Amino acid sequence: MKPNVSVIITTYNYGQFVEEAVQSVLHQKYARDALEIIVVDDGSTDDTAQRLHKYKDKINYIFQKNSGQVSSWNTGFENSRGKI
Repeated sequence: MKPNVSVIITTYNYGQFVEEAVQSVLHQKYARDALEIIVVDDGSTDDTAQRLHKYKDKINYIFQKNSGQVSSWNTGFENSRGKI
């Protein structure tokens, strides 16, 4: 089933905040199968990847070479499947 909503979270060395961002989306009152979460990691060198590992079945985690926030947003949009 194709999700209605795609939530794109971009991050670069924000390991201490990224879990809270994912949890915030997961706690929304929206049907889980109608929602996709895409986290684009723009080359973080901190513990971002390790912190997100526990969400591997709930998010689409994309790691890319550090290219800047606009590039991260574009990567997220390119990989989104939602209508919104």
